[in-house]
Amino acid sequence: MKRVRYGLLVCLLAVVLAACAPVAPEPTPTAPQPPPAGARLRITNAGSTPIKNLKLLFPEEEVFFGDIPAGGTTSYMEVKNGVYAYAAYRYELDGSLVTQPVIDWVGEEGKQGAFTYTIDFDPSRAAMQRIMQQAVTQDE
Repeated sequence: MKRVRYGLLVCLLAVVLAACAPVAPEPTPTAPQPPPAGARLRITNAGSTPIKNLKLLFPEEEVFFGDIPAGGTTSYMEVKNGVYAYAAYRYELDGSLVTQPVIDWVGEEGKQGAFTYTIDFDPSRAAMQRIMQQAVTQDE
């Protein structure tokens, strides 16, 4: 009889402990989050040479992208004042900092959304033509 009571007590204790154990909550389905508002830009290096320490220059703003391998695409970076149809470039070549300017942005306004600049980098071209913009696509 003692064995039966002991067995029942152990079973009852097991049931009580199982009921008290914390249960991980079931994941709740989440609706897709809208992309953050504002302007974002990424760069695709369509050239056959990596670009070192690339920075894009817009009116009143510089956006650092870093090293971009040939054929590589960066992550999106925030552009606070909007993305323009073109940019000036600053990068490192043979240990020197090179700036490829834009004459001006007269009449241009920064746009909101996500964009990709596809550029072609060729260090053998003339100094102001080493980075050639091939396309600007609006991704969203």
